[in-house]
Amino acid sequence: MGMENGMNLKFKKLKSAKNFHHRSSVIFLIFLLMASLLFLSLFSADPQAKSEISLIPRPYRLIPGKGTLNLNETSSIIINQAQGELLDIASEFQSRLRKATGWPWEIRDASQVKSLRGHIFLRLLPARKNFGPEGYELNIRTTHILLDAASAAGLFYGLQTLWQLFPISFENFFFPAEAKENSPESQGKSRLASSLSLPVVQIMDKPRFIWRGIHLDCSRHFFPKEWIMKLLDLAANYKLNTFHWHLTDDQGWRLEIKKYPRLTEIGAWRRETMEDGQPYGGFYTQEEIKEIVAYARRRFIQIVPEIEMPGHCQAALAAYPELSCSGGPFKVATEWGVMNDVFCAGSEETFTFLTDVLSEVIDLFPGEYIHIGGDEVPKIRWRNCLRCQTRIKTEGLKDESELQSYFIKRIEAFLTSRGRRLIGWDEILEGGLPPRATVMSWRGMSGGLVAARAGHDVIMCPTSHCYFDYYQGQVDEPKAIGGFLPVEKVYAFEPVPAELKPEEASHVLGAQANLWTEYINTPEHAEYMLFPRLLALAEAVWSPAKKNWPDFHNRLIAHYDRLALRGINFRVPPPEGVSGRKWVREKVTLTLSPPVPGARIVYTLDGSRPDTNSPIYTNPIDIIGNTILRASTLLPCGRMSHPVSMYFFKIDEAVNGLNYDYFEGSWERLPDLDKEKPLSSGITYDLTLTELKTAADYFALRFRGELLLDQEGEYIFYTRADEGVRLKIDGITVVDNWGLFGQRELSGRLILSPGRHRLEVDYFEKRGNHYLEIFIEGPGLPYQPLPPARLFRNQKLRN
Repeated sequence: MGMENGMNLKFKKLKSAKNFHHRSSVIFLIFLLMASLLFLSLFSADPQAKSEISLIPRPYRLIPGKGTLNLNETSSIIINQAQGELLDIASEFQSRLRKATGWPWEIRDASQVKSLRGHIFLRLLPARKNFGPEGYELNIRTTHILLDAASAAGLFYGLQTLWQLFPISFENFFFPAEAKENSPESQGKSRLASSLSLPVVQIMDKPRFIWRGIHLDCSRHFFPKEWIMKLLDLAANYKLNTFHWHLTDDQGWRLEIKKYPRLTEIGAWRRETMEDGQPYGGFYTQEEIKEIVAYARRRFIQIVPEIEMPGHCQAALAAYPELSCSGGPFKVATEWGVMNDVFCAGSEETFTFLTDVLSEVIDLFPGEYIHIGGDEVPKIRWRNCLRCQTRIKTEGLKDESELQSYFIKRIEAFLTSRGRRLIGWDEILEGGLPPRATVMSWRGMSGGLVAARAGHDVIMCPTSHCYFDYYQGQVDEPKAIGGFLPVEKVYAFEPVPAELKPEEASHVLGAQANLWTEYINTPEHAEYMLFPRLLALAEAVWSPAKKNWPDFHNRLIAHYDRLALRGINFRVPPPEGVSGRKWVREKVTLTLSPPVPGARIVYTLDGSRPDTNSPIYTNPIDIIGNTILRASTLLPCGRMSHPVSMYFFKIDEAVNGLNYDYFEGSWERLPDLDKEKPLSSGITYDLTLTELKTAADYFALRFRGELLLDQEGEYIFYTRADEGVRLKIDGITVVDNWGLFGQRELSGRLILSPGRHRLEVDYFEKRGNHYLEIFIEGPGLPYQPLPPARLFRNQKLRN
């Protein structure tokens, strides 16, 4: 009996019970009701946490059975429609299974099969509306596998679930290049034994949201076609269905447009990146775009291209300066940030250009949506532009915000005429939303709230939970833009604000992960930032709203092995118990814990990077003096975490420390603290904010004292701050990070002699996060925070 037939039979019995009501006793009805409740509670339970099945995302319903199914080299894939999408899906899965097992896995038409024993049966059943457009029902019995869905997409997602039930070793053969490198043939081994066992299980599954996305910025840094396809495979395996492709920005235009060749001849190339002196660029030809779009479509992923307007367009203006308010000239931006030059909203030539570009974009991308950016649009050029001011008057607009709304509405009208829908970042709310626009809410959830209440569709991707360019741990991890977003916070993300009424909440289409790439310039670095956080996001948008972090964490462990076999440079969680700084008076005993069962911890005590030859942690470590402990997790699969550091300091409280002055005020840049009056002064033994009592916002600090060095040579000083910081040594400015910047690191070099050197650090915070650390590296000093034992206060300063 099929699972669907079993379900129908049970509910038929319930219906019969209602008819039986008139001729049965009350006792029997009570018994039947209790039995029904027992069945429903069993079916709606989440037994996955109690089983060895480690599926991500967690299915809607899962019921483990008893026994196993054995497959062998005679097993085949049976389909009830030997044509169209079903045949394509079966063929793709057949290819994966052939690589993993070496078995033929013949695809057969159901009409020609007498027995299902030992086979996989895929059934496309359009009449089964209860599945929804992407749902499926998977039933692994002791005799065969049955997978039903109402759509090809549902069957595809069901096969992704089935793939995760196969041995983890199958991941060795997922990609052709890796299959060749890791194949058993190259190791003199056969792929698989004569049979394969799978657990008996029943799964009914469907997604919670229809928009389950990943965004990739290919303007700041360019990523090759082959890696884009690899990313699409991974996204599809975890049931994501949208790839938001950021193709244009100030720092590069990445899409070939036939009518405007200078967009890629000029706009795709910048002279350098953040003063590194290295030319940089690249773009995708239209043929490559078509290939990627077709690849995504076979994986049921819609690609949403983003063509930025009216701001973030300096690469386009470098190619066609006549589209600006001033006429240029311009260069492709070489630094990050928001540029003042934007498309001229008063020029008809601008709209001719953009509709021409969008026409080619529409021809390349068959999906429903086109993203037009609309974010971070400075208005200064429009305020000083005669054509823009004329447009404001002739169109009866109030100001430049309404001019932006006019711009967006005009573009939306064009897209609507071509059968497409406009998406923009939440700034498109300014001045009034276009009638059919969808809002992508990134500056928190408030933009999404406003749009949903106004009846507009919304995609939620707030920086707090969805910006994967944020750090995942200590800031000495691979470079990130700032912030802090661990995997557990991503997992906890709830895309639907509690304030929305049910009818308003229906406008929340889903959510996506955003990977901006200012500081991410290789596929390996991108993978580190995406995984495993993308798995947590995938579950947040597919699975029911109820969260269970310990359960997810347990399931995630198996996926570390999967990702490793796929060659993904995922982030391995670091050891627990290693962070921050600690004062040592006599002795500190440190206890560490591995974050994953079966993992080991390797460590060093001299500041060097641990490796597989470093000591293995077995017992608590005693620290008795100035020490830099660095530790890494070593997974059973051989992957190692980025090292985390902990600093131990022993000081003389009579002479060590720095003098500080504390100020309050509102500044747009680092103030001249010589002209400000401190509210308080004192001594601190560590050049950070953690030991000091400050306001949450609007304050400044000055630290003064001396730094002791033992050797002559070149020293590198690193400042990490949010907002601004200035570092001086012996009156020489080494780092000047003076403005309103998010957390970032700058460095400066200085040749210094042995002895004491005057140290002065000024810092200010306007609002939001506040953070300050100073690191040093030089002769006899491995990279570390300024050691408190080398900091001496100035006894002449009043405290």
